[in-house]
Amino acid sequence: MAALWLGVKGSLSLDTAKLLALGLPFLFAGAWLGLQLFGRIDEAAFRKIVLALLFVSGVALLF
Repeated sequence: MAALWLGVKGSLSLDTAKLLALGLPFLFAGAWLGLQLFGRIDEAAFRKIVLALLFVSGVALLF
């Protein structure tokens, strides 16, 4: 909705729209994977996965 609103107001440049279009398949793939895993893993495993992803994200920010 935010991207749509920015586009309507004219604040969305062509470069930003291209990057948005490039990222949409990854967004949909992540949402699909999350829906597939929903209910199949317990709370402890979910917590470990989230912490691991946060760790990887933090390390990536350092480099």
